[in-house]
Formats: sequence, C-alpha cells, structure tokens
Amino acid sequence: MSIGPPVERVPPQNLEAEQSVLGSMLLERDAIARVIELVRPEDFYRDAHRKIFEVIAGLFERGEPADLISVTDRLRAKGSLDDIGGAAYVTSLLHAVPTAANVEYHARLVVQKSMLRQMIAAGTQIVGMGFREEQDVEVLVDQAEKLVYGIASRRIGQEFVPLPEILRDSFDRIDKRYRDKGMITGVPTGFAELDRITSGFQPADLVIVAARPSMGKCLKFDAEVVDALTGEVRTIQQMVAEGRANLLSLGADHRFRTAAPSHFVDDGIKPVYRVRTGGGRQVETTLTHPFLTPSGWEPLAALEPGSLVAVPRRLPVFGRKDLPDHEIKLLAYLCGGRLPASPQVAEDFADAASVAEAILAATRPSRARPTAPSSISGGAHGGAAVADLMWRYLELGQPPITRPVPPIVFTLRREKLALFLNRLLGSLAEVLEHPNGYQVCVTLPSVRMARDVQHLLLRFGAPGTLEGSTLTLGVAATLVVVRETGIFGWERLRRWARNAQRSLLDDIDVMWEEITAIEEAGAFQVYDLTVPDTHNFVANDVCVHNTTFALNIAQHAALDHKIPVAIFSLETNKEQLVQRMLCSEAQVDASRMRTGYLTDSDWPRLAAAMGRLSEAPIFIDDSANVTAIEMRAKARKLKAEHGLGMIIIDYLQMMGSYKRSENRTQEVSEIARAIKSLAKDLDLPVLAVSQLSRVVEATGSRRPQLSHLRESGELEQVADLVLFIYREEYYDVNKAKAEGKEHLAEIRIAKHRNGPVADLEMFFHKEHGRFRDLDRRHAGTAGS
Repeated sequence: MSIGPPVERVPPQNLEAEQSVLGSMLLERDAIARVIELVRPEDFYRDAHRKIFEVIAGLFERGEPADLISVTDRLRAKGSLDDIGGAAYVTSLLHAVPTAANVEYHARLVVQKSMLRQMIAAGTQIVGMGFREEQDVEVLVDQAEKLVYGIASRRIGQEFVPLPEILRDSFDRIDKRYRDKGMITGVPTGFAELDRITSGFQPADLVIVAARPSMGKCLKFDAEVVDALTGEVRTIQQMVAEGRANLLSLGADHRFRTAAPSHFVDDGIKPVYRVRTGGGRQVETTLTHPFLTPSGWEPLAALEPGSLVAVPRRLPVFGRKDLPDHEIKLLAYLCGGRLPASPQVAEDFADAASVAEAILAATRPSRARPTAPSSISGGAHGGAAVADLMWRYLELGQPPITRPVPPIVFTLRREKLALFLNRLLGSLAEVLEHPNGYQVCVTLPSVRMARDVQHLLLRFGAPGTLEGSTLTLGVAATLVVVRETGIFGWERLRRWARNAQRSLLDDIDVMWEEITAIEEAGAFQVYDLTVPDTHNFVANDVCVHNTTFALNIAQHAALDHKIPVAIFSLETNKEQLVQRMLCSEAQVDASRMRTGYLTDSDWPRLAAAMGRLSEAPIFIDDSANVTAIEMRAKARKLKAEHGLGMIIIDYLQMMGSYKRSENRTQEVSEIARAIKSLAKDLDLPVLAVSQLSRVVEATGSRRPQLSHLRESGELEQVADLVLFIYREEYYDVNKAKAEGKEHLAEIRIAKHRNGPVADLEMFFHKEHGRFRDLDRRHAGTAGS
C-alpha cells in the first residue's frame, strides 16, 4: 500500500457568505445593526473583508452614512483601498447580493466558519498541552475546557482590549451608578442594611457566610447505630474511630434511605440527657441535639415530657450472612434460655440439636468436643452440639440478666432472620386475645435482649412497646409479625392473619411517640456525624437531626432583578432545596408542607409562589463531592448559555479536591483559592456557605469570630466579605425571650475588604425559612 503526498488542508471559510454580508451592509443601513450583533472583525477569513467591515462598523457607530461612496472614501483615507482591491472590489460587493433579507443567515455562516478555525487553533494548543507531562492533568484539562468554552461563548481572541471599548463599558457603569445614586453596584442581597454597607455583592468577590452546622448535634459515645448495608449494630464511637458508616436517614417523604456521613467528629465531653419515650426507647444526647417533631426538627432544649418525636415504624435493613437452619433454630432457643412445655417446640429443638450433633460428630473427633452445659438442655438435648454453639457465640454464656442477642443475628439475610424470630417468639411468646384480633407479649431474659428483639422486629415493620424486659406487640404489629416471620407453634394466628385486613400503616416508615422523661445523665464523651442532604440518622431507633440566608439572597436576585444564579448544593438535594424556596416564597409553614397538613389558605400561596419561582433564572446542581475544577467548567458553560450573575456554594467544606492530601486544611485552602479564582475569572460574586469550628461553643458569648471559621487560614485571607449568622434564641430560649430577641438573627460583617464591618439585626421566621429586614418601629416586639 503506497502513501501519497500529504493533502494540504485549507482552513474552513466561506468567501461568498463574507461578500454577501458586506454587500448587504452597503445596501441597507438596518442590515449593519443586525450584523454587528453577530459578527466580529476577526470572524472574516480574508483580511480585505475584515478591513471593509471595520470601516462600515466605524461609520455606523459614529452615526455617519455607510454607503458605497463613504466606505470607499474612508478606505482611501486610511491607505487601505488598494490593499483590498480598489474601489471596483467594493462596488462588486454591492452588486454581489440583490437583497439584504438573508443577511443574518449569511452572517451566521461567517461566524460558524470562524468558530471552526478557532477550534482548529484550540485543538493545536490542546495537543501541545498533552505533551506537558510535568503539569497536573486536572489543571491542563481545566485550561483545555476554558479554550473550548471560550469558543462557544465567543470570548476567544484578544488579550488586550482597545481603550475605546473599555471607555464605552466604563461610561455605561458610571451612568448606571448615577441612576442608582450609588446605592447598589453589585448583586442586590434583598436586605437594605446589608446592601447599604456592601453596595451589593460585587463582581469577582468571594463572600463567605458561616454558621454552626446543626448548632451542636451530639450523641453519647455508646449510642447504637445500625449499618444500613450489613445490618450490623455498632456504637457511634466505633463508627467515628473507623471513619466509615452506612446510615439510615429519613427523607422529606418520611421514608428511610441509605446515607454515608461526610464528617465524623469527636466533640469531647459534654453534659448529656437521657430521653425516654412511651415505646420504651431511650437515647442520650446534648440539649442542642434536634429531634423530629410534628412541627419540624426541634432541639431537645425546646422539648418536654409529653412532646411527640419521630421513631421508626420500620427499619428496612437486612444483612447478607447465612447460617444453616438448624443452627439458627438453636441460637433462638438458647437466647430464650428455657423450653416451654409445648411438645412441638421441644421436638423442634431436639431435631435441630440432632442435626448439629451429627455434623459435629462427622467433623470433629470425640476428644475435641466441648462439654455440654446443663443450663438449657438439662442433659436431655443437644449435649456437645449445644456446647459448641455456645463456645462460638460467647454472648450465650453470659448471665441471663445481661445476655444480648448474638451480633451475627443482626447480619443475617431476611429469611434467616425471620426464622430466628419465628423460633424465639415460638418458645417465649404469650398470645392474648383482643377485640380486634390478637396481641403478643414476650418476656426476654434481659432488658438488653428485649431491646435487641424490639429492634429486629422493626426490620419487618412491627413496632413493639417495651417495659423492662417485656415486649408487647399490638394487634397491627402482631399481624405483621405473623405474616412476615410467623410464630412457631401458633397455627390459629396464621389462620387469623390470612383473613385479617392489612393495616394501612404498614407503608409508613415513621410514627410518633410521646416523650415520657428527660433526665440528666452526666457528662460523657459525645460524637457528631454529618449526613449530607437529609442531615439526620437513626440512633437507638430514634430519628435525630443535623441555608436559608443564602437561598433568600438567591431568590431576591433571581426573582426581583432577574439575575441568573447558580446553586451548587453539595449538602441538600435539589428537591429539598426547591421545597425550602417554596416555603419561603409562599410563606407557608415548612412542617405543614413536610407532613401534608396544609390548610386551604396555603394552596393559593403555594400556587402563586410556584408561578413566580418557575420564571426565576435559578439553576441547581446537587452533585456530591464536586471539585473546584468541575464547578468552574459547569459555571463557565452556564455563563456562556445564560449569562450567569452569581454563584452560591452550599457548603464549602463538602467540596472535593482534585489534589490528594492527608491534610484537610491544605485541601480547603486550595479549594478557597480556586473559588476565588472562579469569581475573578467569571467576573461575578461567589457566595460560599462555610462551617464554623466547634471552638465557638466553648467561648462565653458564642458569637463567632474570623478565627472560628473551620480550616480558617486561607478562607480568611482570600475572602472579600465574611458574614456570620448568630441566633441567641437557639442557644438559650429563655434568655432570648427575656432580652426581647425572639426570632432575631444577628448578621455580623466580620471582614469587608472594600468597606466597613458592622453587626446587623434581622427578623428570622423559622417556620417559613425566611430572613427579613427588621422594622425598627417594632424591634422590641419582633418575637411577638
């Protein structure tokens, strides 16, 4: 196969289209206005056409005629007439097109060919970048994306901008400031005092808004949390030490989903309080730890005995481990600690023990067999097989009063766990008749085992009430148990379950239980897990919890000023974010929207808010762990397509870094510099929500300072504006009431590169998720 000489490629061009455009501009003055909106001088392939275009555009901008004679005279005066082919060539352009009706179509052809040539130039540069092996590949990719998006946004080209162009832009800005009387020169925040001091958020500025996440959400070290993937139950202390966990987290639809914590925090030793519920559950937390109530998430300090809190009705978690059926049966009977007089149960136990004995005899020599205990078998059943099981699961050897369910049971597959509960309940359950069916009472050997069984039944959607070591299942829960696991030996329950009506509550993941007691438990080590999106998880079978100001600013800019806003929501999914916006805009109670208890008057407000928000140029990206480079690429594309005016990042510490580092402070420093560069590159303000470190809670006033910014060093340096949000009411409700500071939020301008610092007070409507300017005439009664 022979290879011919290389073919010389001519850059993309359309000279006929260029001639048609210029001819149309000479033919009709209106065509000039339409062309100069689309075409730039550098879009023309022929240098002669570029010079003619510049002359026509220059005459047009000065308000002078741009006909054949005027253009020819101007070219002659500049000494360019001969270079472009003389007056005859200009005349030929006029006669090249009979009408200017298709000038925009021809102009787009010129632009398309120009963009293709720019792509070739960018491609050549990108190929060269590919050979720079010493540079970071992520940085090179970012530079390549900038070249490509620059073409799409028509921003490729000149490094130097002509002074006349700068003067025109400057005059427009001066004129706008004159009309606005100097009040707001950046993106308006919607808050009069803040806008007065800052003149709005300025282009290229990095604005940091910081507050404590969840204001101190902490659990005692031994709080038990179920692993949503394996079924294993571990303490929060173990999870923090290991730095990994798969949690059950409650969504806005009140259904549980699997979630992974983004942060594992050791919060030191703090006073904790024991919360007991009517169902026998208990959890130990700090006073600031939020619980889900019918009115929304509330800190423990705002609750009292009689308050309702959310507890799981169902925990859809099952493990993946397997055990032989005979071994599971023996485990269940050994956990119970006794065999009732039921011949059916006794026979089942003997059969399982016989299978285990035969397997043991076949796999171990007789001299290696363990000695049989006398506790459960009484020497009549099991023997060495039972002893072998107790050796392998040491928990069975603990005294009955402290004996738990062996950990392996929590990791069993669904059908194996159902078999375990079937035999355990069959050996211990007492069935009671009820007007609506049947109830089941189970007395376990220990309180610990009773709590374990209460938890395991929740996995099948059967909530029970615990009193001491006795677990009681109501009619609905008994029906679920009989259908899902069965109770060995109780045939009449199966017949009843086949005919009973299915409970409508079976499909609900949570229910409400009354708090029966809140007790001081002492000072203990506490830990904190930060859960993205939902900000809650299940601990000790109770639901417990973890950007309103930034969203308010975004809504004001987009709704009232039609400024396009991009929101990178790394913590909250887009559905929940939009729900917050709807509540704020419609001024509807967020808890009523979450639970569905909306009033007739809520619907018109929600409909009107939805109509307004549907026209707002707000763009949401809820990708998790996005890096600064990915964010830059997305924002650059958005600005090219929609004319982006502001970016909001919620929140900064959840951003990923393209550079691997063992030091998180270094990573955050790199991220901070990157988003400041993003603001400068796109010439728009970037508002980044940031966390405060736990140190703020140790200070006397709890008012945040710049040094309280988490990983504060670089954040403080690169930020142009730092705002802190502080609410006295959250820390001390009684003090806030006494000082008339209910519903008040303090916005502290801690750093302002181009202006003064100040402390501003605003009204905060928690139910609506909305900040407002404080009416000074009624400041003293803001909380009323």
